[in-house]
Amino acid sequence: MGDAEVGSYAADLAARLVDLGDQAPRTWVSLGISGDKMTAEIVKRVLGTAAEPEAIHSVAFDRTKREAISRDDGDLPTDLGERSVLVIDAAVHSGASMRHLVDVLNARGCRSLLSYSLVVKITSEFVPCYFGLMIGEHDRAFFQLDRIPNNRLLRKAPFGAVRMLREDDIRREPDCLTCGVKSIDRMTYGDLWYDTRTKGSHVYLYEIGGEIAGYIHFKRTPENRLFIDLIANGTAFQGQGIGGVLMRWAETYARAARMSAIDLWAIEARMGFYRHHGYEAQDGRMDLGGEGEVYHLMRRRLLYNLKPEDLHVEAA
Repeated sequence: MGDAEVGSYAADLAARLVDLGDQAPRTWVSLGISGDKMTAEIVKRVLGTAAEPEAIHSVAFDRTKREAISRDDGDLPTDLGERSVLVIDAAVHSGASMRHLVDVLNARGCRSLLSYSLVVKITSEFVPCYFGLMIGEHDRAFFQLDRIPNNRLLRKAPFGAVRMLREDDIRREPDCLTCGVKSIDRMTYGDLWYDTRTKGSHVYLYEIGGEIAGYIHFKRTPENRLFIDLIANGTAFQGQGIGGVLMRWAETYARAARMSAIDLWAIEARMGFYRHHGYEAQDGRMDLGGEGEVYHLMRRRLLYNLKPEDLHVEAA
């Protein structure tokens, strides 16, 4: 990706930040040298506006991934004083590096976090970005350039991370996630772990402050599709967009593997949610009888060969 194209995406984000006005985060944190380059492109486009940052901190991590090291501009404040923070990374780093930085910022009192990453990499640890673009080794682009919703900046809930289910999760108490759907509420983390070991499926958890807020369970089918078996969103975390993040993660996984479509059985009352995410009803219905739950087969076909001009991003 050349400098002109990078500048185009930087200009697009800068315009979105300016539109936020007084609600734009005024403290920026850049992760690594690649993040510094992207930050420089963005900041020069917001100078003199309400989105101009009051402070920019450049950080890196030591090899243990446990200590944040400030670079060139003084130490990262030990107390962020309930500030909103914009984290910028050009994603040469793994999702684990971003997750560790998020942990550091939360521990220092950050009120809310907004992340920007030009490239979202496929790793076992993944921090959801409100903007993302996969290029390079992933062959085709996956765009996630939705407008920044203001509530993302105002919400005080800790920032979450998506990670793979681990064996030690089966010893959690409680041993399942209550989401209000009978057939899903009975599914324990032990059941999910067993499926990943015996059926070749994958489970990713959305974790906030050490607490599981939701999860997604999927596998690859012989027809080269991704089949989503379960999406669970804890009752205490519903309405926060977690289900949408998990859906985007599944699509990212499917695209990286060049799958043709994503299939799932949607509970009748939730079909509108899946339609919103691009799924269409197929010929298929399943009634669980005594459970009183009716499911419909839905599918989202995956399109490739997207081009930057399709996003209407103007040149820098």
